[in-house]
Amino acid sequence: MKLEAKRNSFTKTLSGGQKRRLSIGMAFVGGSQMVFLDEPTSGVDCSARRDIWQLLKKYKENRVIVLTTHFMDEADHLADRVGILNCGKLVRYGSPHRLKQQACMRYTLTIAKKHRKVDTAIILTRIKTYIEPIVEESCVGMQLIIRLPSDR
Repeated sequence: MKLEAKRNSFTKTLSGGQKRRLSIGMAFVGGSQMVFLDEPTSGVDCSARRDIWQLLKKYKENRVIVLTTHFMDEADHLADRVGILNCGKLVRYGSPHRLKQQACMRYTLTIAKKHRKVDTAIILTRIKTYIEPIVEESCVGMQLIIRLPSDR
């Protein structure tokens, strides 16, 4: 979990990302065959997100991991099966590959900002000079995700 340096620290002194890692680690303690994770990478930076992905792939063998996410790239990377909910109802279910074939596959651009204070409006305006239409999918922490048109 990359928390060795914090082994003698109280939970309240950990950063948000460290608390997220700790709760994920706790979910796997005891060797449960089924683990539920609610948005395990929410609020963590890109690098921590990738670390968590590697950890989940490592502990995936011989167990069922059910996770929720708003990030399709995360579902695509981690899941064998994906269920898409709309207004609380299951509207699609299948392998990530099959779902991408059914719906026009869309491309996303993920930008890692150096600072939280970087003005995303400037980035979006600059991209729009080359590609339109684009849609801002998410801007969490220092990560900006933009949906690009599929016809390019």
